[in-house]
Amino acid sequence: MATPYDQKHHYSTIDKTCHTANTIYLVIHILYLVLFIVTKCYIMAYITGGVILFYMGCYVLIRYKKYYLYALLCGNEYLVFVSVATMMLGFATGFYFYLIGLCVVSFFTSYFSKYKNIKGSIIWVLLSLTIFLVLYFVSMNNAPYYAIEKWLETTLFTIHAVAVFAFVATYMVVFLKYALSLENKIINESRTDELTEISNRYALYDYFDQEEEKYNKVLALFDIDDFKNINDVYGHAAGDHILKRVAKIAVKALNDAFVCRYGGEEFVIVLDEEDGRFYDKLETLRKYVEGTTFVFEDVKIQITITIGAAKYNRDITLEKWIELADKKMYSGKQTGKNKTVI
Repeated sequence: MATPYDQKHHYSTIDKTCHTANTIYLVIHILYLVLFIVTKCYIMAYITGGVILFYMGCYVLIRYKKYYLYALLCGNEYLVFVSVATMMLGFATGFYFYLIGLCVVSFFTSYFSKYKNIKGSIIWVLLSLTIFLVLYFVSMNNAPYYAIEKWLETTLFTIHAVAVFAFVATYMVVFLKYALSLENKIINESRTDELTEISNRYALYDYFDQEEEKYNKVLALFDIDDFKNINDVYGHAAGDHILKRVAKIAVKALNDAFVCRYGGEEFVIVLDEEDGRFYDKLETLRKYVEGTTFVFEDVKIQITITIGAAKYNRDITLEKWIELADKKMYSGKQTGKNKTVI
């Protein structure tokens, strides 16, 4: 389910893209208007003047988040404008390049729309292709309405080629940035425990694979003593509350260590050995938890934790490392609980 942040980020991307695109379209047509007036292509000047008014009105659609309607109107406008401009000035002016850009926009719009209508994008592509071929064959057998000079024809062709390549690249950059932000968000969420909001076991796997200086590391595994009884007596909501509090305490007490929820009531800590001082740090955590009174719905609950720790051995796997720590923790459970065993 999309969060308010996701929706805000989603609409922010669309809004910025639409505003930028509409401004670019408006500026392009203003430049066309000047060019058509200077070259005395008055029919095109009148048409372009109407298009300018159209794009000025499009800001209202964007303001009210009518993105799909905006994209639909812009697409149709470009199909009409390209067709008329080609018939008036000739195929060699390169107005057809915009049909390629229109194909890119159709897929971009489809991705950001509510309905993800890929079929609609295919229709736009086929329509653009059809118009391109019609314009080509009609132009082969009919002279343009305005016989423009060669320099103007070449200039228009160059401008259109550069503009559409830049146009396509811009849309792809926006799409790529948005896709990468979503990818990073998915990765972060998949590496974060939903309940405690700290790292989970998958983040631990990544940490182990990426950490190069493992030889001075210690892995500690701890869980909450008699946690099942807490759930049975006080309820699972109380158990969840305690898990969240314990996670925060562990992160705060060991702020320079990697802390993750491994599963259930088990947590894993990876910290520096520091000439044996790691034991003192783990003991500090254990005593901190023991001395904390957890309050849930006005009910005071006291808990303890048992910690098992193992130093890193050469070429040891993560699973084996956790297993060694687990054996130490089990030993602590068997000999009274609420202790740290190394």
